[in-house]
Amino acid sequence: SSGINAEYGDSIWSVAWARSEKDNSENIVTGGVDDLVKSWNWRDDFLDYKATLKGHQLGVVSVTINAAGTVAASSSLDSTIKLWDLDSSKQIKSIDAGPVDCWTVAFSPDGQYIGSGSHSGKINLFGIESGKLEQSLDTRGKFTMSIAYSPDGHYIACGGIDGIVCIFDLATGKLLHTLEGHAMP
Repeated sequence: SSGINAEYGDSIWSVAWARSEKDNSENIVTGGVDDLVKSWNWRDDFLDYKATLKGHQLGVVSVTINAAGTVAASSSLDSTIKLWDLDSSKQIKSIDAGPVDCWTVAFSPDGQYIGSGSHSGKINLFGIESGKLEQSLDTRGKFTMSIAYSPDGHYIACGGIDGIVCIFDLATGKLLHTLEGHAMP
């Protein structure tokens, strides 16, 4: 069993962990400054290196795994979101997110969309099948650093560099709540 430290020479910027519905195996995916996504299997308290997923041209800033545990997504400073089949370790799709418009990524609970926070303060929602921008939510804030879907997939929350959390209704696209608990006075 090799460790993550043995496989990376540079900083790891993101990690995701999920159980596959197909075979009950646990997958760990990492992304780093070296432009690479790497996948691992976790079994019986051992971490086994599985594959290096190549395709990004700049550092990988965020990785996530769908609820089924079968597909990973990665976002990079190269302004692309890549989808990876975790069984075959092959790239499924590459989505052009536009300049500086993909930072953090998260799958919708139903696996139909990938949400991405952006430097412009928007949350961009891309269709998994279409690979196209389906919806854009404007926080009217600054750099969206983190996003999370509600468990039922009806809402999405984001946190910005300005310390403000926004919660949107995905059906209407309306901003429902703004939480300023982390904002600087």
